[in-house]
Amino acid sequence: MLSKLEIIPAMIEDPTISFTFSQPFPLKGPMISLKNVAFGYKDDDILFPDLTFDIDMDSRIALVGANGQGKSTVLNILSGSLKPRSGYAIINPRLKFAKFSQHHIDQMDLELTPLQYLESLFPGKTANEYRSFLGRYGISGDIVFQKNRTLSGGQKSRVIFASMALTQPHIMLLDEPTNHLDIDTVDVLAKALNEFTGGIVLISHDERLLTLVCNELWEVRNRAVIVFDGDFNDYKKMVIKETN
Repeated sequence: MLSKLEIIPAMIEDPTISFTFSQPFPLKGPMISLKNVAFGYKDDDILFPDLTFDIDMDSRIALVGANGQGKSTVLNILSGSLKPRSGYAIINPRLKFAKFSQHHIDQMDLELTPLQYLESLFPGKTANEYRSFLGRYGISGDIVFQKNRTLSGGQKSRVIFASMALTQPHIMLLDEPTNHLDIDTVDVLAKALNEFTGGIVLISHDERLLTLVCNELWEVRNRAVIVFDGDFNDYKKMVIKETN
């Protein structure tokens, strides 16, 4: 019976990680402008009848609101993956942006290894360069040769962060980036985001990350995106008052 048991490798502490996001070259004017944008998944069901706002390289925006209000949809409109039914979504032609989706499978080829995944997105570097870069995000040793589908949720997240950094974005769109991260890694991520000089639009249930990184709250409710006048504590008090 013992001989038939699968051998489980010994637990190894993750190496020290130090996320860094490359600083983007400056661009003038709004990076993304939505002008009277209407969007709906069906013609007869318009989710947002009139979105009008700008995102620039100074933006540090937390998108907040109840589940189901359309926060992820707003990010997809900003990234261009969802097209308006009317109005204009104007994106600076020189803009580079990176997006973190809460559903890793939407972003990764799970049959590739982390090494192959980075090489497919950013060809032209040596294997050692890819390995060195992944190592900064705690993906090192034999892990770089494992297929992405065998990685833990946290490891998949780190591979995505590495690919985002190589994009050298002006704007980062982050949808629940902390779901699979431990507390220490969340702190490392917050530090890296604070050192990043581009714009950030962030959706997260992690209150600490929101307060550390963002200086604006935009609430998604009642088919609109509204700038909230106050900080996260004020927002919490409002939500508690409304639910009592």
